[in-house]
Amino acid sequence: MQNSPGVIIRSYKECFCFMLALSLKVKKTVNKSLMFCLTAFLVGLVDMVTDLYVPMLPAIGSAFKVSESWVGATISINLVSLGLSGLYYGKLSDRIGRRPVIIGGLIIFTLASFACGFSINIVHLLVSRFFQGIGGGVAFSAGVAVVRDLYTGTKVAEMFSRMQSVIVLSPAFAPTIGGFIGYMFGWKSIFYILFVIATVLLIVTVIFGVETLPPKKRHKEQDLSLKDEYFYFFKRPLFLCFAGVQIVTLGWFWSELGFLPQLFVCHYGVDASSFGMYLGTLMFAYFIGTCINQYLVHRFSLEKLVIFGLGTFVLSVGLLCLAQWYGVLSPWLFVLIRFPSSIGLGVVFGNAGTLAMEQEKKRSGSAAAFIGALELLAGAICIFIIGLFGAVSVYPLALIMIICSLFSMLLMCKANRLQKI
Repeated sequence: MQNSPGVIIRSYKECFCFMLALSLKVKKTVNKSLMFCLTAFLVGLVDMVTDLYVPMLPAIGSAFKVSESWVGATISINLVSLGLSGLYYGKLSDRIGRRPVIIGGLIIFTLASFACGFSINIVHLLVSRFFQGIGGGVAFSAGVAVVRDLYTGTKVAEMFSRMQSVIVLSPAFAPTIGGFIGYMFGWKSIFYILFVIATVLLIVTVIFGVETLPPKKRHKEQDLSLKDEYFYFFKRPLFLCFAGVQIVTLGWFWSELGFLPQLFVCHYGVDASSFGMYLGTLMFAYFIGTCINQYLVHRFSLEKLVIFGLGTFVLSVGLLCLAQWYGVLSPWLFVLIRFPSSIGLGVVFGNAGTLAMEQEKKRSGSAAAFIGALELLAGAICIFIIGLFGAVSVYPLALIMIICSLFSMLLMCKANRLQKI
């Protein structure tokens, strides 16, 4: 029996509707994946800027005939502007959307990178680095909030871990790459290359970037000042507990990055050119932790994974103190003992931040900026504190690690009690 024309038309119509639905679903998936990749690249690019040109700091000092303190100020002023600008970007992105804010920040970052390369004196470089931080602050507020917009549940923790696996490549490889580029073409060439990369990222974002925060989900309370916007989070105890774990953990991690070069080079006599090998090994362990976490988040609760990560910190501290007490600690033994806690870092960073952001779904941009600013503040405080001690043993680092780890455990216990109320 032959099919009637109506049946044939209906069949074609159903086939067309199916193909259309499938294509829309594929397009949505592609847009989501592309936006995540653009965001991860943005965060990685901003994070690696300082690591790229750190090896050329002596050359910058010689070129401008200034002291080390002036050259070092190009790093600190960038960190300050990164933290402060993120507070504005976070609040703004919750109100007008992520895409325009990210594009605006990228424009500032791109122009400032170009200005850094054309610096004629140290003041010019300081001002350019300040505005580079102003533009880059968008990565750690609106950029991070994009992940929260795109994914839900444990998928957020998985994607944060993937983003962290990109970021961890910066301290592992950026100094070596930056040193090579600076040696071959001069320190200014580093900023020219950053300008080109940022320009390409800006163009791709303008053309292919999509808005991840639809108008109906935007925060509409316009009457809150910037101070009130961020003081609001101090009234959110559960958010503060999870965010606090992320903040203080990054604090001791920053202090370690400032302490290890002195301990290894000055105390153990490690050659400065070889130090990157030890740091790279620890960064590789951290990379492993971010990869493992992408698997674990689908099998264990995020709270349990954070506790596990904190436990690895305590274990490493105990073993480091024992090795120091018996006088057997060496650079490679330090790396071996710290290896498990570096894996734990990848687990804690991927999940503590996710747990905090889950509490503030309507203010994810401001929440990301709040956490990012306090992370920088905690890092500055811990670096200052550990700098008060001489790098003649591992005890100062162990003390900061154990205080931060135990405090984080107390925060997790408090969070557990709050969730039961």
